[in-house]
Amino acid sequence: MKLISYAGTGVAAFTVIMDAPRRILAVDNEPSVTLSLRFVFAGPRYEVTCVDSGVAALAKLDVSSDSYDVIIVDQKMPKLSGVKLVEEIRKRGITSDIIVVAANLSPEVREAFSQMGVHVMFMKPFNVDELRSAVDRLVT
Repeated sequence: MKLISYAGTGVAAFTVIMDAPRRILAVDNEPSVTLSLRFVFAGPRYEVTCVDSGVAALAKLDVSSDSYDVIIVDQKMPKLSGVKLVEEIRKRGITSDIIVVAANLSPEVREAFSQMGVHVMFMKPFNVDELRSAVDRLVT
């Protein structure tokens, strides 16, 4: 919300400037997690696309690599782990911010993510408010 005053008139008005929604790609093979993320990021401030695998995520990103502000990635997925997915994302030159949400993150896996510019990681079960705040901070 922004206050606008009209010089010399003594009139002031509030105007609401809507930001573009934060575009999120959520990647997790557990349907309960992607369903939860749809609820966490419901509303006009967010636009969420959920996929169930790293392969599906790469397909979405190959169509339009700049479509997402934030990519939320699980580590343990069949065929393509979170680390491998992020490697592929970075190889494609995609610079979207990435958040990892995983049940187990060993020090080695954390370091691998960190080396690829991923510094926001949450353990499952995650705190909804903290995850939403992290997305908002990254996009702002």
